[in-house]
Amino acid sequence: PLTFRCHQTQSGPLASVYQDAASDVLLAICRHSWRVVAQHLETEVLTGVFPHRSLLYVMGILTSNVKKKKSDRSSSSSPAHPLCSQLAVKSVQFLNTDMWSKELLLALTKPDRTHQEQPPEKAFLFIYYGLILQAEDNSTTVRTHLRTLLDTSHQWPKQREGIALTIGLAAARHLDHVWAVLEQFGRSTPIKWSLHSFCLKVLNAEDLQWKWASSTILLSYGQMAVRAKAHILPWVDNILSRMVFYFHYSSWDETLKQSFLSAVLMLVGAVSRNEGAHSYEFSQVSELLDCLMVLMEKEPQDTLCTPTRQQTIHIISSLCKLRPPLDLEKKSQLLSTCLHSVLALPLLDVLEKHTCLFLEPPNIQVQSGLGPDWNRTYKHFGVGGAVRVQRVPWVQGKTTAAPPTHRSPEHPHHQMTSWLAHPGSLA
Repeated sequence: PLTFRCHQTQSGPLASVYQDAASDVLLAICRHSWRVVAQHLETEVLTGVFPHRSLLYVMGILTSNVKKKKSDRSSSSSPAHPLCSQLAVKSVQFLNTDMWSKELLLALTKPDRTHQEQPPEKAFLFIYYGLILQAEDNSTTVRTHLRTLLDTSHQWPKQREGIALTIGLAAARHLDHVWAVLEQFGRSTPIKWSLHSFCLKVLNAEDLQWKWASSTILLSYGQMAVRAKAHILPWVDNILSRMVFYFHYSSWDETLKQSFLSAVLMLVGAVSRNEGAHSYEFSQVSELLDCLMVLMEKEPQDTLCTPTRQQTIHIISSLCKLRPPLDLEKKSQLLSTCLHSVLALPLLDVLEKHTCLFLEPPNIQVQSGLGPDWNRTYKHFGVGGAVRVQRVPWVQGKTTAAPPTHRSPEHPHHQMTSWLAHPGSLA
């Protein structure tokens, strides 16, 4: 009966509305008779015919459960169920089968019902594909498949993340070939166009396919660093140089900014976990820090708690621990930028707007400095003039007006203290 049900799920003429139900039945059987079902899954997947969506859904659920169990471990842990790794090794033979490869690519590029969430079967396919390429011995085959994948649409976030994950998994064994593919892709006509797409106000469907290709490349570099583990150190400067390039020359928007930060976080995490990092000197750290300071300076000063500001300070703190140590001028510049970002007074018009909250509004004045002590401090950080706010009457003790009683649950200065938890790395 078990074999019949699995076979029916695999090849029965089920409409799309019934496939999810059939997949859930198969998954329930897996939980009670795992060994028998695992053997049957392997048999069905390795027939040479591309697996049915129902089977891929089951493998996707199993893989996602493994990832949840490993969520408290290193992010470099394998994202795959052990059965997935075994199937990938045995599926290498299908890479050169045209029909199988075409159906795989079709399944990977099929639009999702919602672009914010990726169905389990598709998430599994990106992992499965990456592991197959990882197990492939022929470098030409690996390059061909990766380039074909990169030539698909980069319009949707989950698609970009999936492509990057496949590339990262392949890089675990083929790092030099993956690097070569990304370099070649970065010089292609679509990428050159996407780097200058900010000139166009109206984009058609084909333009949108390539607009965020730089985002995919950045995420791919991050995944390469995560999956290559101990082999990544000699490649760090090369990867950083490409990240800096795409930071400066991409059509910049929120998507590119988040991809850049995610990629750098993955790279910094991979380097931090590598025991040999202390013996390496990284020549591109200073250039990356310049990019991060630009991000800090562009953050809105009327909002203290922003993900970009938190992530950037975390990255800067980690980079400052690497060799070679920063010179005093660079340290001072970093401190000035970080402190200005989290401690800067609001703009003058903003201060004036909120004076109505006080019974006796303060007198807001613009002055060239705050006295000799403050002038020395600001001069050290490279800061010019300052905005002086006259003391509020209740602070001076000249009024019976009560001070404001409302206070945010998370005071901004408390948040700043938690973000700058390791000030010694900048000192």
